[in-house]
Amino acid sequence: MHKMLIVDDDWMISDSLKSMDEWIDLNIDVVSTAENGQEALYWLEKESIDIILTDIRMPHMNGLELTKHILDHKLKPAVIIMSSYEEFSYAQQALKYNAKGYILKPIDTNELFELIKKVQQEMANKQQPPIEHNDQPVTESQTHQERLITNTISYIQSNYMEPLTLKYLSDRVHLSEHYLGQLFKTVTGESFMSYLTTYRMKRSCELLKNPVLKVYEISERVGYTDSKHFTKVFNKTHGCTPKEYRKNKLVKSV
Repeated sequence: MHKMLIVDDDWMISDSLKSMDEWIDLNIDVVSTAENGQEALYWLEKESIDIILTDIRMPHMNGLELTKHILDHKLKPAVIIMSSYEEFSYAQQALKYNAKGYILKPIDTNELFELIKKVQQEMANKQQPPIEHNDQPVTESQTHQERLITNTISYIQSNYMEPLTLKYLSDRVHLSEHYLGQLFKTVTGESFMSYLTTYRMKRSCELLKNPVLKVYEISERVGYTDSKHFTKVFNKTHGCTPKEYRKNKLVKSV
C-alpha cells in the first residue's frame, strides 16, 4: 500500500480529499494532512511517504518550494500539484522540479485517480524503456520531462501515419492525458494536435512531389482515413488543395 500525504491550507479541501472511499480501492493510505510545506516536511521525517498531493499557494512554504526541497534533497515522494491558477508558469515551475502531475481546482476526481494510477505504475516500473530512435539528441542538461517529450516527439515522427491520440501517448509514458498535454505545450510551445498536424502536413508535401501517388493514398499514408478531411486540413494549412500544391510544385520543378 502506498502512503500519501495531502498538503493544503484549506482544511475543507484536505478533509474532503482524505475522506474519499476510493483510496482503499487504489491501494492508497492517506496517512495525514498538512497545512503547508513546513508541516509536510515534519511528516516526511516521521513517515515513509510515497505520494504528496499538494496545493501551490500556501503560507510559510508553498507547494513549489516543497517540491523543489524534495528534488534538491533527493527525497522519495512523487509530487502531484494542485492549483486554482490556470497558468503555464506554475505548471512550468512544477515540471522543472520534477512534479509528476498538475491538477487544476476544482479537482476532477476521475482525473486525479487516473493520475494516481499512473504514478503508482511509474513507481512499479522505475526504469523507462530505452528510446528506440530520436531525431533530437538528448543531452544531460535536459530534464526528465523534456526527455519524455523528446521521446514522445520521436514516437510521433515514426508513427504519424497511425491514428495517434493524446490518450494513447499518455498511456505509453504513464502520465495522465491532461498532464501530458500541458507538458507537451510547456516544452514545445504548441499543443500535441497542432504539432501532429504540422508534421503530417510536412510529410504530405514531400509525398505530393511523387506524381504516381494519388491524393487519397497520400492521405492514408499520413494518418487520414478520410481524404476529404485531409484535403480540408491541407487547404487550411497551405492555402491550397493538395492537387493545386502538386501542380504548382511540378511547374516550378520543370
